[in-house]
Amino acid sequence: MYLIAALKLKNAPLSFQRRLEIKHRDEDTKIRNFLFRASRESLALLIELLFILKDESYLMSSRFVAAIDQGTTGTRCAIFNGSGRLIGWSYKRHRQIYPREGFVEQDPMELINNVRSVIKGAIKDAKIEGKQISALGVANQRETVVAWDKRSGRPLYNAISWQDSRTKSFIDELRADEFSKTISGKTGLSISTYFSASKIRWMIDNVPKLRDKIRDGDALVGNVDSWMIWNLTGRRSYVTDYTNASRTMLMDLKKHRWDRELLEFFKIPEEILPEIKTSLSSDGLGHLMEADLPAAQINADLGDQQAALFGERCFSEGNTKITYGTGSFILQNTGKKVVKNGKGLISTCAYGEIDGSCRYALEGSTQVAGELFDWLISKLRMFKSLKDIKRNFDKDYQSSVHIVPAFNGLFAPYWDDSARGLIIGLNGNSNKKDIVSAAYRAVCMQVDDIVSLLKPIKGDIKVDGGVSRDDDMMQLQADLLERKLLRSEMQEATAFGAALAAGLSSDTWSTEDIKSFYPGGKVFYPKMDDEKVGNIKRDWKKAVERSLHWIS
Repeated sequence: MYLIAALKLKNAPLSFQRRLEIKHRDEDTKIRNFLFRASRESLALLIELLFILKDESYLMSSRFVAAIDQGTTGTRCAIFNGSGRLIGWSYKRHRQIYPREGFVEQDPMELINNVRSVIKGAIKDAKIEGKQISALGVANQRETVVAWDKRSGRPLYNAISWQDSRTKSFIDELRADEFSKTISGKTGLSISTYFSASKIRWMIDNVPKLRDKIRDGDALVGNVDSWMIWNLTGRRSYVTDYTNASRTMLMDLKKHRWDRELLEFFKIPEEILPEIKTSLSSDGLGHLMEADLPAAQINADLGDQQAALFGERCFSEGNTKITYGTGSFILQNTGKKVVKNGKGLISTCAYGEIDGSCRYALEGSTQVAGELFDWLISKLRMFKSLKDIKRNFDKDYQSSVHIVPAFNGLFAPYWDDSARGLIIGLNGNSNKKDIVSAAYRAVCMQVDDIVSLLKPIKGDIKVDGGVSRDDDMMQLQADLLERKLLRSEMQEATAFGAALAAGLSSDTWSTEDIKSFYPGGKVFYPKMDDEKVGNIKRDWKKAVERSLHWIS
């Protein structure tokens, strides 16, 4: 019984584990001491264990937290036990739809069906029952917009991706308008096709079904988090959070509410938009009406990059993280104040706390990071796989070739929707090694353009995401940033952050608990010669200049 109780407590929250920590850590010694000596200390401990295990429903309901990470190319579900350890995992890709140049769409029904599929898969992988999960955190691709009929639940158009640039002409006109200063002042954002407002405006102007539903009072329009939560709660909860709302160009960054002046300018009726809630909620953002998760409620809602910031435990001002996914996303915690950078970075909500207050961040994003390698494989067909690309990388290879992956323009710090990609520096001897070397440098130099603009950075820069698993890439990044990088043991920072936020909000974990999760990692120190670093940065700047303002 003693051993069984101890084993069950492995999945209890750390606060319980510490309170019930057994003096003798060797399992054989503990059992012998209990069986043969039955000391007063052991008996007292056994009594305490029995009282706690008597109400097994407490442990069963509190020790598992789930997270959904609905990203640009796929959807993940992760399940964590009371010690913050990943015990269940499932992933499913979805299609990217490209109707024409500059248009990037996704099927909203495919997205929500994949969410349900990965929930089932993760529960099966964890070898638990869905009723044992008490809290759920949601993270999502932020600026991607969905419009749907609230009566039928059917989408009125494909989801328009954050990468989509169909509203370029509208944005160009807006940048020249004096009102653009008002927009940036209220929202903290640069004027760009990146954010949701112009996508919503395009839908209203170009999708007759949406206009009809708005007229009838049956239209709902929100980012992917709202679409997921509305569906998962049986159409009962129509909400978004500070972080997602702050990416729309429609929310007042300081007041955390839809701004009437902005809504009037973009001609977007407020009644079609979700209610804005804080990101971490002890009351919950809605109870799930899913058979696979009958006991759970949604306790956290975060944009994916803010979730990664949370997952890296960047809780203090100056803490900085880099996430390498489809694109690269650099966020720095700026505390409880909005910091205006003025050099191409945007101000955004980092997360809304349980009491409704807000932490802010500076952010710089790139459209292309991991996508560059997919492009080399699937579009140019130069390589068969990522392993093939890796085989052609040589850290000592000298190359003057540069790639600027401005497939749909450049985000921070350039904010040029008319920029287009290029490969420059080719000569008669150029080969696959030159292309791979240029691709590695392109990912790293885009990040350097942003990090160089941040205020003083506190502590090590945290790195996560798929591309960060490549040691050569991270070493090159450390060299070009000329800073130390820390890659955590927990690489899925986005899902982990959504789970941590949900666990904190539901009292599954304390702040002390989550700080102790995954303490280790790999550190990358800068090693490259200063002159070589300088040459790479100089040539990169020249290449970027040639890519700007390509489309007139």
